[in-house]
Amino acid sequence: MLKFENSFWDNPGAGHQPRYERGPQCLYEKLEQGSVECDEFLSFFRERAAIEEAYANNLRKLAERQLSPTGFDRDEGATLKTAYRGLIAECAAMANAHSDLAHELQSTVIMPLRSFSSEHRARVRASWRIIDDTIRKASVELSQVDRNHRVYTQKASVAEQMRLKESPSGMQPGASPTEFEVKSRVSVSVLSSEAASAAVAAAASSNDSSKVSNDSGSHLDDVSSEVEAEMAAQKQLLSAGSIGSTRSPLPPVPSGLDVASILLGNVALTRHEFHVMLQRMQKEVQQHDVKFGILGTFRGLFSGESLAGWWCTYYPTVVRNESDAILVGQSMIDQGYLRLMGRGSQFQSRSNAYYQWKKPALEFQSEDEYDSDDEPLGKRSAHLGRVAMTYERAQREADEASQIYRDSVIHAELVRTDLEEQLINYLETMEVWELNRLINIKSTLSEYARIHKLPLQAELAVGDRLEVYEESLKPPQDIQWTIEHYGTGRFTPRPIIFRPFGLSPAEYQIFGVPLDEQLLVSHKDIPLFPAKALSLIRKASLDTAHEDRYKIWTTRTLLRNIHDMRNMVNRGSRVTLKQLRQFDLHVVVNVLVLYFLELPTPLCPEELHGPLRALYSSTSEKGTDETLDTIRTLLQGVSYAHIKTLQDLFYTLNVQIKGDEDAESRGAFIKEVSRRLGPVILRGKDIVGVSVSRVPQTFAADLIEHYDELLAEIDIPRPFKPTAKPVKSESVNEDSSHHVRNSDQARTSVNEASSSGVSGRAGAQTPRASLDVPASTSKRSSANSIKSGNAENTTAGANGRVSMSSNRSHSHQAVTPNTSDTLKTQTSFDEDEQLIDNILGDSSKAGADGDGTSNMDYFLNDEESDGTDDDDDSDGEDGNSKVNDEKSN
Repeated sequence: MLKFENSFWDNPGAGHQPRYERGPQCLYEKLEQGSVECDEFLSFFRERAAIEEAYANNLRKLAERQLSPTGFDRDEGATLKTAYRGLIAECAAMANAHSDLAHELQSTVIMPLRSFSSEHRARVRASWRIIDDTIRKASVELSQVDRNHRVYTQKASVAEQMRLKESPSGMQPGASPTEFEVKSRVSVSVLSSEAASAAVAAAASSNDSSKVSNDSGSHLDDVSSEVEAEMAAQKQLLSAGSIGSTRSPLPPVPSGLDVASILLGNVALTRHEFHVMLQRMQKEVQQHDVKFGILGTFRGLFSGESLAGWWCTYYPTVVRNESDAILVGQSMIDQGYLRLMGRGSQFQSRSNAYYQWKKPALEFQSEDEYDSDDEPLGKRSAHLGRVAMTYERAQREADEASQIYRDSVIHAELVRTDLEEQLINYLETMEVWELNRLINIKSTLSEYARIHKLPLQAELAVGDRLEVYEESLKPPQDIQWTIEHYGTGRFTPRPIIFRPFGLSPAEYQIFGVPLDEQLLVSHKDIPLFPAKALSLIRKASLDTAHEDRYKIWTTRTLLRNIHDMRNMVNRGSRVTLKQLRQFDLHVVVNVLVLYFLELPTPLCPEELHGPLRALYSSTSEKGTDETLDTIRTLLQGVSYAHIKTLQDLFYTLNVQIKGDEDAESRGAFIKEVSRRLGPVILRGKDIVGVSVSRVPQTFAADLIEHYDELLAEIDIPRPFKPTAKPVKSESVNEDSSHHVRNSDQARTSVNEASSSGVSGRAGAQTPRASLDVPASTSKRSSANSIKSGNAENTTAGANGRVSMSSNRSHSHQAVTPNTSDTLKTQTSFDEDEQLIDNILGDSSKAGADGDGTSNMDYFLNDEESDGTDDDDDSDGEDGNSKVNDEKSN
C-alpha cells in the first residue's frame, strides 16, 4: 500500500540534488484543501440548521450551492466528494423536517466538527512552518558544498600553476598540466584534535609568507594574513562540527568568518559575492527609459522579466525556474535593494513591470576584496602575484581547501540524512492526521444520518440514503487516491559523492557510486558490499526455519537504524563480514535495499521497462516458455556488473524458498518481497509522480520463482580483470596460479607502456599505494603458468565466451584494459589481507576434505578475527559461481 512517507519526494534525476520542499509543499496544499473541505462541511451544517427553520425554500437553495474551487471542485475527488454530493442532493427531500432537527445539528454535529477543524488547521500549519524552516536551513548547508568545491578547485589549479612555474622540468612526460598529487585523507578525529591550533598555525604561516613579500608592502601582508586566518577558521568550523554524533545540533557560525550572510530566496551569498552580483546586474541587465504619465521619463529602469532571466542564466544551480527567480527578487525588494515603479511591493517577472536600484544597492561595499570564489581565476592571477604567492603556500592552501571541501561533504551528508529523517516523520504524521480528519468527517456524517431519523417517519428514507453515502466513504481509499493524483515521486535518495581529483569515488565511499566503478576495486564478481551482505544472509539462514528466513526479508526497521549502519559502512571501499555481523539481519537487508535504491541507475536498465510492460500486458499466462525466453533474451543485454549483482541477489532469494512445502506462506513471501524490490530494481525512465504499475512486482516475482530459467544460464564475460586477490599455496588450490599470472601480465603491460611513452598517469602516486608481487611469488607463478598454459588455451577454444562470474576458476580469461588506472586498481589491496586470505584458503580446503561442516563452523565462529576472513565464502562465494561450477561439470 502506498504511504505518504514514500510518495512526496522530488526525483530530479542523476547528477542533481532534489528539491526537498517540492513534495511537502504539494502535500501541505492538499492538507490545506482538507481544511477548506472541513470548512465546507461546517458551512453546510450551519446553513442546514438555519434552513430547517425556514423549511423547504431554503433547503432547495442549499441544494443548488456550488462546490468551492479550492475544495471539492479542485479535482475529480474520491469517495469523500461522492458522499458530499449525496448530501447536497438530499437537501430537497428534507424540506418538511422539524425545527428540532436544527437543535440536534447544532449540538451533536456542528460544535464537535468546528472544534476539530480549528485544531486540525492549527496543527497542520504549525507543522508546516517547522518543516519549511528546517528545509530552508538545510538547503543553505547543502549549498555550502558547491561553494567549497569551487574554492577547492580554484586553489588546486593555482597550486598546480605555481608548481609548473617554479619547476617546469619536474613534470612527468605525458602528464597533464592540470593534474596534481592529492594527499591521503586525514581522519576526522585528527582534524577535530587539530582544530584548536588551526588559527595559530595559520597566523604563523602568514608571518612566514609575509617575509617573502616584504617588497609588496604591509597592506598586502595583512590581506594574506586574513586569507590564512579565514581558511583556518573554516577548517576549525567544519572539523569541530557534529561529525561524530549525527544527532547533535549544528555548530554556530563564527562572526569573523565570511560565510553566506545574505539570503535571497534559495540563494545564500557572502557579502563579497553579493557585491559582485550587484555590479554584474547593474552592468549586464538591459536598462530602459520609461515614461510614466505626468511624472516624466525615468532613466535606468529594467524589467522584472530581464532580471529573472539574468538570475536563471548565471545562477542555474540555485535559481532553476521562474518561481525561484521571483523569490530572489522579492527578497531584494524586502531588503531594500529594489524599488517597484508603480503600486505594490510584489516582485513580478513581467516585461511591463519596471524596477529601479535603491541607494543601498548602489552604495553596497564588500568587506572581502581578496579571496572570492566567484572571481574568475584569470583575473585573480595578477592579484596573487602582488602578494608573492609561492608554490608551498599555494599547495598548503589547496590542501586546506581540499580538507574543508571533504569535511563539508561529510557535514552536508549528515544534514541531508537528518533532513530526510525529519521529512519521513513529518509525512507519517501528516498521513495520520489526514486519516484522522477523514475518520472524523465520517463520524460526523454518521451522526448526521442518525439525526435525520428523529423527525417524521417520512424522513427515514432520506436517512437510509445518507447511511449509504456514509458507508461509501472509504478513508484509506481516499488516501490512495490522493497519493495517485498528487504524489510527486517515490523516495529515491541521492547521496552526495566525494569526487577527488584523478581518483574514483569508489575508493572513498560505497553508497551512490555506480556498480561499474565499485567493481574496479572489488576482487569478487560483484561489488563488495552486496557480495558480503548476501553472503552473510545465506550463511545465517542455512539452518533456520523458512518462517524465520522470510522475516529477515519482510521486517521493516527505522530509517535511523538504517542510516546508522550505512554511515558506518560508507567510510571507504572495504567491507567485511565482521562489520556486518554487528547488526541484525533484517537491518542488513534494509540497508541492502537502500544501497540498491541509492544507485544512480537501477539494477535493470530503464530501457527494459517498456519491453517488459508490453510483454506482460500481451501475455495471458505468466511463466510460459515463450515469456521466459523473451525475458532471458532481454537480460542478456544488461552490463556485467548489473547482471552479476542480479544473479547473486535472486539466487539468495531463490535459496530462501527452496524446500518450503507450504505454498501459501511461500507465495505470500514472494509477493511481499517482489512488491518491495520490484520498484527498486526496475524503474521506468519517463515515469512522473507515483506509478501504480505492477510490472516491476511481477518481474521480481518471476526472477525469484524462475531463477534457474532466467538468470542462472546467463554468462557474460567480465570486461576487465578482477582486482588481484591474495596468492594462495599450490597445495591448497590448483587454480591459484591464475591470480599470479594476472599480476605478471599486469606488470608486463606496465613495462611495455612505460617503454612506449604512452603510460599517461602510470607513474602518479595515489592515496592507495600499489602492491608489488614478491620475487618468490613471481617465480612460482611463472612455473604454474608454463604448466597450465596448454589447458587454458584448450578451455578457451572449447567454451568460446566464458563466464567471468567466478574469480577462482575463470579470472584468467578476462580481457585486461590497457590503461594504467585499471592496473593501479587491480593491485590496490593490502598485504595483510593477502596473508589472511591464504589462511582462509587452507581452512576452506580442509573443510571441503572433511565432513562439510567444519568450514561452516569456522566462519560462524570468527567473532574474534580481524574481519577479513570472508573473502572465501564457505557457500561457494556466491550463487553465480555455483551455477558456473555446475555448468563446467
